[in-house]
Amino acid sequence: MMEHKAFLFDYSSFDRELRQILENALNSGKCGGLVSFINTHLEALRDPYEGEPLDAGWESLIEAPDAHQYGDFALTKYYDPLADIGLGVFWESVQDLIASNPTFSVSPILGSTIGPKHDPFDPGKMGAYFQSFQQAQQHHNSLLLAERTSPSPQLHEAVELLAKAVNEKKGLYVTF
Repeated sequence: MMEHKAFLFDYSSFDRELRQILENALNSGKCGGLVSFINTHLEALRDPYEGEPLDAGWESLIEAPDAHQYGDFALTKYYDPLADIGLGVFWESVQDLIASNPTFSVSPILGSTIGPKHDPFDPGKMGAYFQSFQQAQQHHNSLLLAERTSPSPQLHEAVELLAKAVNEKKGLYVTF
């Protein structure tokens, strides 16, 4: 069963500093910009799986030298890989509860993909999604309304997840 992992995410800095580099690499397959970004910001980056700070030998941790893997490492500048606030296995219950709600054009507990439609950023090959602070705020408000009409413990957990992002004025990075 897939587990929903979510991290408070500095979306505005990501959007300003890395997003275009990542999307260019995803579109072209050329990762030089991502490698340069990682080397430039090495002190601020971590292993996305173990959370350890990266050192000069970081490239030995890359399993598949593609834009998804390099992007996975570069992305850690904007979140703490050890601070998962996700819904775990309960995400599917929340997704089912909101699936019939016409208010949501994008899943409020996932967000949107980035990159080309044919090959969006997805380092774990199970899904990767992003929300800006503004999107998290909008989704929080929408889930609050949904919770009032159909209260459930799972929906409450989703509201709390988004409340953390709103209170910290952060976006979210969601992955499986």
